[in-house]
Amino acid sequence: MKNRFLYKLGVIALASSMSFSMVSCEDLIDQDPAQSIDAEGALTASKDNLKAAIVGIYSPLKATTNYGNRLITLPEALSDNGRATNHSGRLVTEARNARGSHFTHYANNFSAINRANLVLEAIPNMADPTVTDAEKTAWTGEVKFLRALYYFDLVRAYAYIPGAIVEAKNRGGVPIITKAITTKEGALTYKPTRASIDEVYDLIYADLTDAVDKLGNMTSTSRPNVASKQAAQALFSRVALYRKDWNKVIEMSSAVITARGATLLNTSNYLNAWSTAVNTESLFEVEFRNTNENIGVNESLQTTFTTLTIRGTRGSAVGFGDLVPTDPLLAALGVTPVRNAAGTITGATYSSDIRGRLFEAGGTGRSTVNIETTKFIGKNGTVNLDNVPVLRIAEMYLNRAEAYSELNNNSLALQDVNTLRVSRGLPAIDIAVVTGQDIKNEIMLQRRIEFAFEGHRFFDLKRKGLNIIKPAQPGVPTILFEDDVILPAIPTSETDGNPDFKQNFGY
Repeated sequence: MKNRFLYKLGVIALASSMSFSMVSCEDLIDQDPAQSIDAEGALTASKDNLKAAIVGIYSPLKATTNYGNRLITLPEALSDNGRATNHSGRLVTEARNARGSHFTHYANNFSAINRANLVLEAIPNMADPTVTDAEKTAWTGEVKFLRALYYFDLVRAYAYIPGAIVEAKNRGGVPIITKAITTKEGALTYKPTRASIDEVYDLIYADLTDAVDKLGNMTSTSRPNVASKQAAQALFSRVALYRKDWNKVIEMSSAVITARGATLLNTSNYLNAWSTAVNTESLFEVEFRNTNENIGVNESLQTTFTTLTIRGTRGSAVGFGDLVPTDPLLAALGVTPVRNAAGTITGATYSSDIRGRLFEAGGTGRSTVNIETTKFIGKNGTVNLDNVPVLRIAEMYLNRAEAYSELNNNSLALQDVNTLRVSRGLPAIDIAVVTGQDIKNEIMLQRRIEFAFEGHRFFDLKRKGLNIIKPAQPGVPTILFEDDVILPAIPTSETDGNPDFKQNFGY
């Protein structure tokens, strides 16, 4: 009985979350079971209400469970990229891949999905006479993009990835919910089950196909914090990469490169792009513009990754620098720590690869000095306030290169790899001196370097079914791909009182 009650509370919280503050959770619980939240009526009444509701679908992306922290930090900590310093005690168990120390965005994402579903149901019924069909089309594309992103972040974390599945431990994907829950009765009686992994990817494909069709192009004045055709195509490219749908990867990556390839940074502007609020390469990013959105000194990406306030200024330590690069990652970046006679890091030397310049010696105010990343350094003018790039043009070149490589088109694969290498200050690779496997290895290496501390590495290893070598965590053995801890636990609010819902293996 207790478990059933907890389950009901979890679903009530999910249902109430999509009321956009129009109706409180208490109001929902006090309603007659058959009474509906009239959120749709409020949304359809005016254009401004609907637009505000769409803004509300973006907001959960900023949560610390999502791009505010853990969707960026955990893929580094759980993989072979990040080493926990224990300056604040955060990310220590995650870096050791301890059972239960994993992704936690399940409830937040389904809350956002419920918001998206409510808006999608409201759009066709708009009563405001000033709303045009073109606006309805664009809104639908925008919300479909967001729903696809939320679902993709769920299924890639909480389930195996197509082509890299431990069948004996596979419990499926995540629930597919495409209708808003708007009544207390519906919340109390709803019992989701897990769809198959392929079914979830099918939904994401359908949403992104619709988004690509309905969204407008990015322009020179576009802000990448809102959905666009190129953002949808870029996300589609990544989803297809995970699904190993190589022709779709090429199609979507090529479309984005045709439209936005000129924004690929080079050695003359790369560092500056990581010093301004909006990264020139961004196709979609989560915006943290206002000071009231500042996550603060404990959990922001800046404080998590660096002790510094300003690049090159080491006299004080404002941040914690809880997660720093492992030695193998620094070697890949061409960054070599410089130490004094006592062995303390005082600086670094660099190769010609411009990307290494975003890794430098941290502040002297913490117990140990480390090489830290300064990709997030208060670029919005306030300490701990940074936009978070989610999709960048560089990824399109590497996605397409991988797809070409998997289709044995090594010439085109290497062409894309070399485009990125040269733009970052490295020499081109001569195809005459490499094999197909060499090119595959180089693509993975470039992904590791290019997206270091941007939340990719764990998922790149996971989608290829690779073991995780933990070189920087004493006493932590290699994490085998078959190990239970590759997947996180589903929240017990989903499994308690719902015997049809299968928990991930080992939890």
